[in-house]
Amino acid sequence: MAYRFTIDLAESAALTAEAVILRAGSERAEPAVAVRISNGSGSRMLYVPLDRIEELVTGIRDTARQAAADFHQG
Repeated sequence: MAYRFTIDLAESAALTAEAVILRAGSERAEPAVAVRISNGSGSRMLYVPLDRIEELVTGIRDTARQAAADFHQG
C-alpha cells in the first residue's frame, strides 16, 4: 500500500509514503514507512519505524497549528 500527496504549483512537489521492511531477512527486521519527498530538482527518502509514526504526525500537526496561528496574528 502507498499514499501519495501532491502539491500542484510551478515546481510540483510530492510526498509518497509506502510500507517497507527495514533489514528484511535479518533478525533485526522491522516494519517501517518509507517517506519520499520529491520536487522537480530531486528527492529525499526518510525511513520511519512504526513506533515513531505518531511522533512524526503529531509534530507536523503541531507545526501546522502554529503556522495557522502565526498567519492569523500577522
